[in-house]
Amino acid sequence: MIIRRTIAALCFALTTLLSSAQSRTSPSRQHDIYAIYSLLMPGAVFANLGASQNQRWAIADTTVNIDDMNPKLAPDAALKPPDGNPQPFQEAIADFNARKYQRQTLTNNFHLNHPYTLLSPDEVNEFKVARGSATASTASQQKYSGYPGITYFSDVYFDSHRRAALVYQLDWCGNVCSQGEWIYLEKHNGRWVQRSGQAAVVSGARPF
Repeated sequence: MIIRRTIAALCFALTTLLSSAQSRTSPSRQHDIYAIYSLLMPGAVFANLGASQNQRWAIADTTVNIDDMNPKLAPDAALKPPDGNPQPFQEAIADFNARKYQRQTLTNNFHLNHPYTLLSPDEVNEFKVARGSATASTASQQKYSGYPGITYFSDVYFDSHRRAALVYQLDWCGNVCSQGEWIYLEKHNGRWVQRSGQAAVVSGARPF
């Protein structure tokens, strides 16, 4: 009897884990993730640059986790839940705490009316050398000309109903030019809107 109960408990736990993994990769969840990323492009640092510096947007194709952030900043250290309805915010915080060390690879599913490029980790390093080193080759400088910088995202952390979300965004435009922040969003009438973004900006934040 004890063995059967143990097996049943293990089967239930495995089913729960599989269901959770499937929900994290479901098409509807991916749609919400890229809708949020797209809504936040370009970042505040790049929004008002001239056309010559915004020919194409560069986005790191690997999400940052808590260890990549400098300083390491948890969302509840930067933002407070909205008045009157804190539960969705707290559930998104719980999702972050459960997955804050994970990284994801992004795909070309952004919905942007602007050309963009996803940069691999090697290309990110090449871009940074081209932008910040006096010894960078002319070829690499030309390759990344017209990009204002690089936008990094964390994974998106949701509440249990996927009607609230937290995401970290960092815009890097040079060795002494970067801005990172946590943003809280809610879904209203099928559309994601910023609920308490633009708070707790950390000047000079960098994911390295």
